[in-house]
Amino acid sequence: MRADGAKYHVLGVRAEPTAFHWAVVSGTSHTPVLEDSNVETAPAAFAEGESLAWIRDRFLQIVENYHPMKVAVRFPEGNARGSGKDSAKARCRVEGVVMEVASSRNIELVTGALNTFKKHSGSKSPKEDLAKQDLRGLDWSKYPDTRRREAILVAASVLPVRLEP
Repeated sequence: MRADGAKYHVLGVRAEPTAFHWAVVSGTSHTPVLEDSNVETAPAAFAEGESLAWIRDRFLQIVENYHPMKVAVRFPEGNARGSGKDSAKARCRVEGVVMEVASSRNIELVTGALNTFKKHSGSKSPKEDLAKQDLRGLDWSKYPDTRRREAILVAASVLPVRLEP
């Protein structure tokens, strides 16, 4: 719990060129509780600017609904193939919109590739965590999409080790 009695929420994000996967997680890093998760995809008919504005509005709604203490954004690995392609650049723009919303609401941001979140969670390998049957009690079979799992994983990784009384 937070000092105001509310749950300590972390919002994890895994972006795509015209969408983002999100997960709101509470609890502790050892026993995460998935509160909600989904994917938000901008309408296909939208031009890029309209799509980014739609993503900003939708992400802001999620932030206002859950009041996260932190937002964790999973970036591609530094050695990812296709990092110079238009789709990778579009994904970066979506990540930028998400980070702008979090910053405009004074929410702590944690960003990076999966290895960045490894140090937060104490995990030996986040990629192995994604391939396991569960993540510290969260049943992965309910979330077959790896991108949603990544959003859950990065959020759970930055939860506190224990909750303050």
